[in-house]
Amino acid sequence: MNLAGQIASTAARLMQHRASSYTEQVLQLAQRSAERAAQRVESLGPRITTLAEAGLKLTEIGFRCVDQLVRQGLESVHGTLNDGAEHLRVTAKARTFGALYAAQRAAIPKTHRRVSHDLDATWRIMSSTSRDLFDLARATGGELAASPSHRKRRAAASRPRARKRPTPRRAGERHSTT
Repeated sequence: MNLAGQIASTAARLMQHRASSYTEQVLQLAQRSAERAAQRVESLGPRITTLAEAGLKLTEIGFRCVDQLVRQGLESVHGTLNDGAEHLRVTAKARTFGALYAAQRAAIPKTHRRVSHDLDATWRIMSSTSRDLFDLARATGGELAASPSHRKRRAAASRPRARKRPTPRRAGERHSTT
């Protein structure tokens, strides 16, 4: 074998050695990354269950609130219609403008009480729903905070990280002069 052939053969062996070393490093990195990803996916199981249960409870709270609001709305509409019908009857019976005015004015406290009752009932529905939502959020947050994956992430975040090395300069780059 001549000198050029030996040089080419040696260069080929060096390149193959470097490539196999690089390939092994990449393979090891990919394996470690895949293992970490598998652990993360496994650790999500309890969190997904917690979130799914919270979603079901949220749906139940929402449906209950809407049901109560619709029922209260119907009651309010019936009260408004009855008040309106009563006002029309009073108007029909009045013989003078003064009598009409006095009858309408006398009906105002009853209407005021009905409207106040309707608003109070609506307020109770909304505040009960609000309390239920806060309780659900607090419980769900507590469960998620207590899950093992959250603790591991928090512990990992508190560990000191290795300093990032500056990237090497390319042959043609110069230092900044400004």
